[in-house]
Amino acid sequence: MQRDVVGGIMMRELMTKWGRRNLGFAWLFCEPLVFAFPVIAVWSLVRAPYEHGLPMVAFIWSGYMPILIFRHVTGGALGSIRSTAALLYHRRVTPLDLFIGRQGMEALGNLASVAVSFAVLHTLGALDWPDNYPLMLLGFLYTAWWSLCVAMIVQVLSERYEIVFHVWPPISYLYLFYAGFMFLADWIPSKWRDAVLAIDPPLQCYEMVRSGLFGYRMHAHYDIPYLTFMLAILTVVGLLLMRDVRKHLELE
Repeated sequence: MQRDVVGGIMMRELMTKWGRRNLGFAWLFCEPLVFAFPVIAVWSLVRAPYEHGLPMVAFIWSGYMPILIFRHVTGGALGSIRSTAALLYHRRVTPLDLFIGRQGMEALGNLASVAVSFAVLHTLGALDWPDNYPLMLLGFLYTAWWSLCVAMIVQVLSERYEIVFHVWPPISYLYLFYAGFMFLADWIPSKWRDAVLAIDPPLQCYEMVRSGLFGYRMHAHYDIPYLTFMLAILTVVGLLLMRDVRKHLELE
């Protein structure tokens, strides 16, 4: 029953956001490409083809696509329950259904854009086939999981506290600098590396993606069991916060 509810919410979001005009549902994964391809093109023109022994186009692609997943999934979470609160009058619909239907669709759309962009760049010869494709894919899946965890927490807090609408945009912008987009964990001084990896889950996701893509050309640092534990804790925190979000909506 809940699967049908979530499916219905996803279809509603698709029709409301894109409808049947132009590319229609294809915008779900084409829209992120509008951001990705120009950024990759500009960086490839202004920087050397190789830096630190890694091809620049592949480095930027593996850095920017996870950024898009995070921004789209978390950015759309602000006040999203409030904007669709009317659906909660249906007895079968819960706030968690709204979250899965909307943010889950964003995550799936951005993962699809990863596949499409890789296929295009690989066909053009700009990206080599990954050294370890399953590991690269796992890194993107963990990135989506991390983004959904943060989105759930941000979504609930935005329904409780108005200040979240003002502080989250700059926080998400600064995410570009500490997530791992511009650097590898191996570049961090060894005395700080373990501490940074312990408190910065997206950096481990990046390390998995790039280790799968570059293989022996880089020295990766990640711990899948620890990362799984951290994301599981964040998932539980988000679910606990989600339990009474309806109460805060009713107070408005």
